[in-house]
Amino acid sequence: MNLTELGFLWYLHSSSNMVNIFLGNLIETAEDPDLVEVLNEIKTLSTFQEKEASKFLADNGLNATPFFSENDLHSPSEKIFSDQLMIEIIKHITSNGMGVLSFQYTDLIVPEVKNFYKEILNRLMQIDISILNLLEQKGLLQNKSFSYQQAEDRESRLFKVASTQQRPLNAVELASMFGSVQCNNVGLALCTAFSDVAKDGDTKSFFEDGTNLAYHHVDVLSEIYRENGVPTTTGLEAHVNKVNKSPFSDKLMANLIMFLNPIGIGNLQTAVVSSYKKSHVKRLKELIHQVESYSEQGFKLLVRKDWLNEPPVANRSIDS
Repeated sequence: MNLTELGFLWYLHSSSNMVNIFLGNLIETAEDPDLVEVLNEIKTLSTFQEKEASKFLADNGLNATPFFSENDLHSPSEKIFSDQLMIEIIKHITSNGMGVLSFQYTDLIVPEVKNFYKEILNRLMQIDISILNLLEQKGLLQNKSFSYQQAEDRESRLFKVASTQQRPLNAVELASMFGSVQCNNVGLALCTAFSDVAKDGDTKSFFEDGTNLAYHHVDVLSEIYRENGVPTTTGLEAHVNKVNKSPFSDKLMANLIMFLNPIGIGNLQTAVVSSYKKSHVKRLKELIHQVESYSEQGFKLLVRKDWLNEPPVANRSIDS
């Protein structure tokens, strides 16, 4: 199998398997019928992704065994997330999943696999619209009003380059940060919930560190928005419910956070390359470094606990 197809299909199978188990709790505990309908749509698509990716891999000699099972869904009836928080979580996962799949789609060269991805993306876009409609119906869409003016005319300025640094952020810079704010809002809520129910001490500490990191990022990014007159909405962690038992295994929760970390880094990198204001770029790069350090901490945890789902590796290397 072509390298690109092998790597991307393995990733799709692995992430779909994890999301499928996670969705089991959401579907079981969601109360709003409109939300349940959307959750079932996502579950149907995610199951299709997992099965078809597994078939593609098997046809090319790779048996992709599911890394997670129903055993990782400990107490499916424990409602740890409010319905509002569930909507925000699935919006984050589906929209970022769409971004990852779109990126992968451009590099695929096998027509059958490319058509498979095309079908997934078409269905994901419909689900994304359904989630937006649901947010609007519930009055949960964030309205980021923006008072703007045309960029300064620099024709008569003596120090033209220097003058580009002495300004508020522009619309592109602010828009490119939105994914990072959303990612950290959801990450803060997830880490808060998971730290409450984790059984293993090291894993609980990992989630607590994630809570602190996400809170710091939300604070920094929200302050940047406030400095530029753009309102932000935070506080999703308030929609975490206290439960008697953990709905998920520590293994599943830790892997879910590690699945979201690269998305967080990618969102910040998008914001970095969208800006030419040095002070802004410096602040964002500091945040990226913090997420990278947290990801390294999580990687070591997964390895120590034998919870790391490793992709196929090259059979030769200059290091071996």
